[in-house]
Amino acid sequence: MTTTREQFEHRLAALHDPWVTRKQLEHLGGVSPKTIRNWLEAHPIPEAKTRIGPRNTQLIDRQTAAEWVRARLFGGKEGTTDVPSGPRLAAGPRPMTHAPGERWRRVEIARLRGVTPGAIGNLAQAYANHPRHPFPPAAEDNTRDAAAVAAWFAWYDTERPGYSGKSADRADTSQAPTGRVAEVADLLRIAIAQGTDVATETVAARLEVSPDVATRYLSQAAQVVMPEHGLIARRQVPDLLPAAVRDALTPVQRRERVKTLLRRRAAPTPVLVVGGTEYYRRAEVEALVTSA
Repeated sequence: MTTTREQFEHRLAALHDPWVTRKQLEHLGGVSPKTIRNWLEAHPIPEAKTRIGPRNTQLIDRQTAAEWVRARLFGGKEGTTDVPSGPRLAAGPRPMTHAPGERWRRVEIARLRGVTPGAIGNLAQAYANHPRHPFPPAAEDNTRDAAAVAAWFAWYDTERPGYSGKSADRADTSQAPTGRVAEVADLLRIAIAQGTDVATETVAARLEVSPDVATRYLSQAAQVVMPEHGLIARRQVPDLLPAAVRDALTPVQRRERVKTLLRRRAAPTPVLVVGGTEYYRRAEVEALVTSA
């Protein structure tokens, strides 16, 4: 299953809104928009538990949404589950055995992974242009090199990048984050509210990914969450210096100027540290650099 029970409960604990959107259902279940549509067609949510929000957005009662997604992922009272249409993560890296020179069609890959052929198609499309781990391309006869596919899934199961559609490796700050980035964004919002730091290693362990992947998720989530709360990374502070000061200094000198300013007794202190990066309240830092 793409989402484990532990991951589901962690996401649910971070979901505080009394009414949730379809986008939040996707994040809660760790599935694609298409999967949510299919689930809704097969198992409609009672109208009494929904309402229309801003911009004509459908909203669903949080408790109802939680029970509905839990049933789809892990089974209802009858103990049955729906077959997930999204890509499946193995419980741990597992070999996909194959003969030398063997080639697989999509249906054969789906059978080995225990998902639908459509899920494999979605996965292939989502990771077709991945900068480091593109999904093995199909030949004219629609077959793929079995060794390449097995190696790719070994990476996928080890790194656990999560399924987030075509934007799997990019952050789009013009829209709400989805998938694992949304999960990290929720962690950041909680950390800000509690005033606690967030270590890369903690996120890596929480998501069961490597530190490198966790760093990428933290960076993408921070691009969305920090501006929401008026926070700015220390490395961005030199950009707030008055134009005349910036133009007169080299990049190294700008950093040294900021370092000196932040040593002042009245200088603001970091709100929190995320992955080794200090974040300050933008308004406080702006007041500091403009008074220099």
